[in-house]
Amino acid sequence: MRYGFAGALILGALLWAAADLRAHHAVQAAFDQDDHATLTGVLTKVLWINPHVRWFLDVKDESGKVTTWTISGAGPGGFRHIGISGRDVFKTGETYTAIVARARDKSPNGYVLTFILPDGRKIDLWHQYKSEATSTGADTK
Repeated sequence: MRYGFAGALILGALLWAAADLRAHHAVQAAFDQDDHATLTGVLTKVLWINPHVRWFLDVKDESGKVTTWTISGAGPGGFRHIGISGRDVFKTGETYTAIVARARDKSPNGYVLTFILPDGRKIDLWHQYKSEATSTGADTK
């Protein structure tokens, strides 16, 4: 018991840090950058929180069946850096189109490449996809 409380505190901090590092992953591990989907649906919820902003889009297929897609993006700080805030641009109840890299497990999840807003403006969000985005990472044409 030489180290007592301080030792237990340090051990706890190390375990917490290890769990946090293990939980974080590369986007390419979860999403297939060669498998894109174009989704059009009603935005039902936005989580403007770290580590990734998430949008929930109700997408209706040809038969009328609705599937809720969870779309992930960069953290909120990255969006604020390029002048996009959740409250100003993304409003629940409105219809959006999203081009996403699909989840590797084929679940209704995607990583956003481009959003087309209800007013027709296009926001390219991921510059790593040269065919989908501008070199600055955002384009609000």
